[in-house]
Amino acid sequence: MLIDTEKELIKHKHLLAELARHSLDDQIFEFHGDERLKMVFDLETHLAFLGEALRCSTPQIFSEYAIWTNQLLVSSGGDTQQFRACLHALETQIQASATGDWLETAREYLANALAELGKRQPVTQSFLRDDNPHIDLARDFLAACLSLNRQDAMQKTQDAVSQGVSVNDIYLNVITPVLHELGRLWHLNKITIGHEHYCTAVAQMIMAQLFPSIFDGSKKKKRMVSTCVPGELHEIGARMVADLFEMHGWDTVFLGADVPIESVIDILIQHDAHILTISVTLASHLGEASEMIAAVRANLACAKVKIMVGGAAFNIDQTLWRKLNADGWAKDGETAVAVADTLDRAS
Repeated sequence: MLIDTEKELIKHKHLLAELARHSLDDQIFEFHGDERLKMVFDLETHLAFLGEALRCSTPQIFSEYAIWTNQLLVSSGGDTQQFRACLHALETQIQASATGDWLETAREYLANALAELGKRQPVTQSFLRDDNPHIDLARDFLAACLSLNRQDAMQKTQDAVSQGVSVNDIYLNVITPVLHELGRLWHLNKITIGHEHYCTAVAQMIMAQLFPSIFDGSKKKKRMVSTCVPGELHEIGARMVADLFEMHGWDTVFLGADVPIESVIDILIQHDAHILTISVTLASHLGEASEMIAAVRANLACAKVKIMVGGAAFNIDQTLWRKLNADGWAKDGETAVAVADTLDRAS
């Protein structure tokens, strides 16, 4: 089998990963239950990120992923030479299994990523910063979550709202920085995936608790649908965006994680939506975002729908949204509302 395009690389990533693994020491893949090492040495995921970098002509997609993964290994006390060996093995296997001009670009992306490893340190500065107007509440919320005390976390948030803190502020100045801080702490090996998932679940409970206060009962003319692409399981960002839109005068429908493209189109038509917001956290899912955008564009019933994208994947390169043929991009929920209002006025 010869792979002749970047898309074929993504399609056959499982087979390529298995072939590359045979050239590596089996000891590398003895994880002993370590959740971080399993992620670091996931050859199939490495190929998925490389494939998307090639498809989007955006080398940062792979280099940023490789740097982050190498840092994860360092924080876990692992041997970074083993990670380098994995990338070299993938390069060798791609050269043996593929053909076409794109191979030189793949080699270049891998070489650049390898050269960058070790040059950058993990993020050490906390996302809970002193200029946050609700820093004390954010710190208390995080502490309660990490102590597995959801009742305390929820009570502190409810008390703050009762005392006049807006739901908008809870979303932007408490939940958002705490979620970023959780990701940083996990990356530094300070907490487990279990802690991160528990804290995210508590944040979702609080959002559900605050949900009734978002609605004022008025009829809204602007309509939006918020969704994650197929395969994307990180949904809390898309949910927060939908709620922020609701707070700012939009009638919203939040679809959640891992939504089939056909279902998104059905809801866009039923809701008579003006805006579709697509959330992608992992850049390995950019292909699904591209397919979703193309499918919406191809459906005549969605001709008036403006498409916005966001999430960590699109923050890697601020031109990515144009490459995927979206109408706009926002780096965060607050910006998303402003961009959507501009698109709506222009339509």
